[in-house]
Amino acid sequence: MKNRPYPHTTIDNFIPSYSIVRAAAESFDRVNDDKWVKYGGDSGQIQYCNQLGREHITPECLLVLDYISTNLDPDFEFGLTTNSFPDISYYGGGMMITPNKNNEGGYLGTHVDAVTHGINKNWKREFSAILCVSEEYDSSFDLVIHDGDIENQTTIPYKFNQLNIFKCSEKSWHGLPEITKGLDRKTLGVMFWSKMSDEDIEKNNIKAQFFEESK
Repeated sequence: MKNRPYPHTTIDNFIPSYSIVRAAAESFDRVNDDKWVKYGGDSGQIQYCNQLGREHITPECLLVLDYISTNLDPDFEFGLTTNSFPDISYYGGGMMITPNKNNEGGYLGTHVDAVTHGINKNWKREFSAILCVSEEYDSSFDLVIHDGDIENQTTIPYKFNQLNIFKCSEKSWHGLPEITKGLDRKTLGVMFWSKMSDEDIEKNNIKAQFFEESK
């Protein structure tokens, strides 16, 4: 585990079968265009995500996501929490694509995620676990991270079948500039949460923020 700029780690070859990861990546192309939730540049990003609910995730991707949920224990990996658990509806994660194959200008503005779960208001976001599933990629896919001070900026590399995990907090800024034209950056994400007390709910009702807006 690396502690700077905030706790994060990577696990190579996380899924034992490369072929099922490949099948999951290929299944993105079967999702009809109108079935994606599309974020435009006015939201600080150009990115697609699957609609809410397991029924909107392809069987191949569900198999991979469920493997991550049942085989990753961030409490053990990081030693920072003792009560985290995955949301297997894959709210805030699931199938995600940053598109630029058709010159769509895909990017993800540097941001911190909302602390509280959008549906279960007494859940606090603890960890993000993101599997890299595109075999065709380049360095533009690498995730840029910092702790609010861009002098501490570094990158988490993108690599096929690599699981990238980071601890979520008010300082876990992350994003990526426009990816290379002609490529789509595909990922599968599992968010881990903890249960909050009523007092903590009031303190942690913090929405997603983009870095430029926070200055």
